[in-house]
Amino acid sequence: MTELPFDPLTLIRTNPEALNVPGGMLTRQGPQKYVGCVPTIAGTLFFADAQLPAVREAICACFDEYQRIVNPVLTWLFREDPPEGSGKMPISKAKPLKAMLARMDEDDPLSFYYASGKEAHDAGPWEFQIVGVPAWQVKMGGWGLCGLRFSVPLLFVEEKPDTFVQLFVDCARRLRAAHGYAGYGLVLSALRYLDNQAFEAFLASNLRGFDAGGLVPGAVNAHKGIKTVGWLTAINREYLEKIGGESKVRSELPMDWFRLLDYGEGIVIQAGARPDAAPADEPPPARMVLPNMLLQPIRTPTVRLQYASSESEPRLIGAAAEQWLKRFDVPPDQLMAYKVKLLDEPQLDVPSP
Repeated sequence: MTELPFDPLTLIRTNPEALNVPGGMLTRQGPQKYVGCVPTIAGTLFFADAQLPAVREAICACFDEYQRIVNPVLTWLFREDPPEGSGKMPISKAKPLKAMLARMDEDDPLSFYYASGKEAHDAGPWEFQIVGVPAWQVKMGGWGLCGLRFSVPLLFVEEKPDTFVQLFVDCARRLRAAHGYAGYGLVLSALRYLDNQAFEAFLASNLRGFDAGGLVPGAVNAHKGIKTVGWLTAINREYLEKIGGESKVRSELPMDWFRLLDYGEGIVIQAGARPDAAPADEPPPARMVLPNMLLQPIRTPTVRLQYASSESEPRLIGAAAEQWLKRFDVPPDQLMAYKVKLLDEPQLDVPSP
């Protein structure tokens, strides 16, 4: 198996901070003395109409539930071109999210990034991020969707997997999400994002189960189709009908290994009891391959994951980004073999509804 700079399974309980990755890893300048990125479990949802008061209320409700259930240690708030106030402030000086949204016009783009690093340039395991399209841009059409992403430390899902699942489903219901996914991901330094993309590219290339690319690039193309499948995968009714409806999903994904959770506008497909890192030098897990192949027809044809580097550092761009999209693809004539392979994988330890 590919040697990695850390072993999450060994360190998750004994020393969680040992999972912190130094800034600038795999770059020309080499490791720096700050936290560049942190492995987490993250949930990402794409939705419409963040310019509307009702949707902004829903966003606030998601943030409130995240704070209540996860009890995160948030330290910094970053905003891009806020209509008033600073774009960077400690949480202690930030107004409540609901109060800030109430003072914003429908033509103001939403950009809130709650981080948990000790210093402003540090990454941390807790993150809550919102991006929203302003009303004037919605009227022009063709931009994409709005997005919300939240993350928790690995230990949280190790101990409370069902709590995370319920939080993801509740947020999808409140936002009337078009689609989304959850599983392993990296939180990168908000202020030094570009300097830490190289390590994200390395990790996502070696572990198929890790997400790649930020929330904003994902939202740009989110109207074209789903980005990926994950431990949890949300699709709305429109997408569900395009792949044959819920009955098709149930016939292709055995309920001893998968769970379907209704969120009103659609369903969340849970693949296994916990996320799977899916090392790239091993055959991909059937519980990821089967939903990927089922949902392949509704996958976005294009994706932006990262930005180019002038230093020849690892990057998921061009053909590499396209390959990442297809990392769970298999030839159709191998599908039966993966259905057989599923029989040897762990079943869900929770009852199907």
